[in-house]
Amino acid sequence: MSAVRSLASSDRDQQRGTVLPLVMLILLILSVLLINLSTLTGQEPTIAANHTMMAQAQALAGAGLERALWALDNPDSPEGVGPTAAAPAPYDGSQSLRVATDTGLLGTFRITIAGAAADQRRVLAVGLAPAEPGALGQARQELSATLIRLRFPTPPAGISVRGDLTIGDGVTVDSSSDGSCGDLAATWSSGATTRGAGSRLIGRDGDPSTANEENDIRQQQAAVDFDGRAFSPAELNALKAVARVRGTYFRGSTTFDSTRRLPDGLVFVDTASARPITESTADGDLATVDIGDGAAGTPETFRGWIVVNGSLSVSGRVSIQGLAYALDRFSQTGSATLSGAAVAGHVRSALPSVVDAQPAGGPAVAWNCGAARTGAGTIPQRWMVKPGTYREAAG
Repeated sequence: MSAVRSLASSDRDQQRGTVLPLVMLILLILSVLLINLSTLTGQEPTIAANHTMMAQAQALAGAGLERALWALDNPDSPEGVGPTAAAPAPYDGSQSLRVATDTGLLGTFRITIAGAAADQRRVLAVGLAPAEPGALGQARQELSATLIRLRFPTPPAGISVRGDLTIGDGVTVDSSSDGSCGDLAATWSSGATTRGAGSRLIGRDGDPSTANEENDIRQQQAAVDFDGRAFSPAELNALKAVARVRGTYFRGSTTFDSTRRLPDGLVFVDTASARPITESTADGDLATVDIGDGAAGTPETFRGWIVVNGSLSVSGRVSIQGLAYALDRFSQTGSATLSGAAVAGHVRSALPSVVDAQPAGGPAVAWNCGAARTGAGTIPQRWMVKPGTYREAAG
């Protein structure tokens, strides 16, 4: 019996000898983990402070960008930026603007507005937090963007064509009732304007009570005068970018009718390839747009700008309030009406643009500066960030 007890005691001693190193190893691992957790806990306030400074610097840079937008939107203010002037201090990056809250100074930002174009500027805004480097240093964030304003091309007439223009029998084009953008002609063309029997073209530069005078029908005008008012390639790219963001960008042959409604605001219809239209653009690549019955829903009114990288035909019972702009040919027939302006660039087409609409109770085209300029209130007149140009960077 004593031999059995001795063997059992020996087994227990061996087990204790095996478990002890394992326990010590576990204690060692736990000690290391506790030390690491303690170290991390001690670093958390520093990490949180760094994140806070970065967020503050980001917000300050954003404030700089908003300040630049405000300055461009308010050119007549003593703190504004003129439409074609180089940016003065503090918008030239030479000065830091301090931002404070109820609890004290938050930080500073600098703004650099580059360029002097009337409708496009490049902006760099730099935010620094805190205002002076502290124990944790200073966070720096940069925002850059291209700012744009959608320029109204200021056409010289209710319908302006870089080419020939045909006005159908009995058609009325009236620019006499609105002088808010100057005294405009009824029609303007760099080529010939052919007037049908019984048509009435009434401008404001002359006797508005008498139709079809020389000042009402401006023809054989210098094409360079049209080119100076037309959208530039850069402006067309900006319009295209805005339409993409809005979901109102289309390509190629496009029909708007009761099955596909024409959305209000800025609508851009591009070539099938999305390349700019030129004299050598293939026929199949041209954008061809037809606006037919039911395109604008109820009450059959489209409000906005429609810009077509090709030809535009308005043939249905629809009223356009705004700007119809075709880089090639424009056609308006049936009972369609336009309150605003129509522009046709004739980049490729040698055929004349045509206005042969005879709606009941009013002119086919009635010049309206406010509707054309603002798309009847749907086109923003303020500066905005050009889509796709906003960039962030940590300093």
